[in-house]
Amino acid sequence: MTDSPIDPKVTRPILTRIIIVTSLLGIAYGITQLEILLGVLSIFLLMVGIVSHKIFTGLVRPVRKKRSPSSDFTQCRWTSVNDSSVARFERWLDKPAPLVIAIHGWQSDSSSSEKRVGPFLERDYHAVLIDLPGHGHSDGLAIWTAVESGRNVLDMMRDLTNIWDWSQITSVVLLGHSMGGFVSLGFADQFSEALPMPIERVYLESPMTSFPMVFAHRTTGIAIIGRHISRLDLQWAFLRKGPDSKLNWSHFSVPKWGVPSMEVRILQAKEDIALGLEHLELLQPHANDNWEIVIDEDLKHFGASRGNAYSTYLRWIDD
Repeated sequence: MTDSPIDPKVTRPILTRIIIVTSLLGIAYGITQLEILLGVLSIFLLMVGIVSHKIFTGLVRPVRKKRSPSSDFTQCRWTSVNDSSVARFERWLDKPAPLVIAIHGWQSDSSSSEKRVGPFLERDYHAVLIDLPGHGHSDGLAIWTAVESGRNVLDMMRDLTNIWDWSQITSVVLLGHSMGGFVSLGFADQFSEALPMPIERVYLESPMTSFPMVFAHRTTGIAIIGRHISRLDLQWAFLRKGPDSKLNWSHFSVPKWGVPSMEVRILQAKEDIALGLEHLELLQPHANDNWEIVIDEDLKHFGASRGNAYSTYLRWIDD
């Protein structure tokens, strides 16, 4: 089995490129014609274009970290009808057991998921760790969106219903961290429908719940000058991609994005340097009696400290 993930050429931010080309022409004309004001305005416009381009590419093309879980897991690969492959890492026991399916966060991979499924492995779960498209060992996308990424994973799970031995699976739970939590929120019910048995529970660790909120966080300070142009380019790029063509900006936030109908357990880092508590606060009004939320004072978003995560997961698993 070959392991050479493919990253297609990223979708171009058309409006940003027009601004950059126009500003360069303005600078050249200003220099040759000694038009100082035009030159200054063109330089500012060039700065707007450069900042907008950086924002755009930073949100549609993850930086790949090609890492793998331990040798306890076996790498497998699924290929879509478009010849785009999604990698997953599986660990199966030789007896019937529950299954945990783990989805990592933005610019991470399955190696980080292995740390989070530790309590499940201690309680004798089968485990499948998925590398989202553009991450780890999975092929990339021309423009990364949670919709297209989630649908690729959904298509894979539909096909796996004919590959996995479901007589050895007693129940299924989903575990999503950060961006993986966002994918889990939006696709939990569809994942459940795609499998021979419904997903029993969704575990979310410091989940993202709103892309517009992430965008606003990424466009503060000097980046604010490129906010409106990059947003227009992102929306235009989304519209050019089939899976997102019917979605507008507001659909990329809960509740429109999705709220699972099954049991939910949320473990949130109190000092979340990546997302803060705003994403949890956006989700909390939609919680019901089948949800439990724990805010861990010592947990770190990127895993530098796991706080009380291990014992919290064990308590939930044993419930």
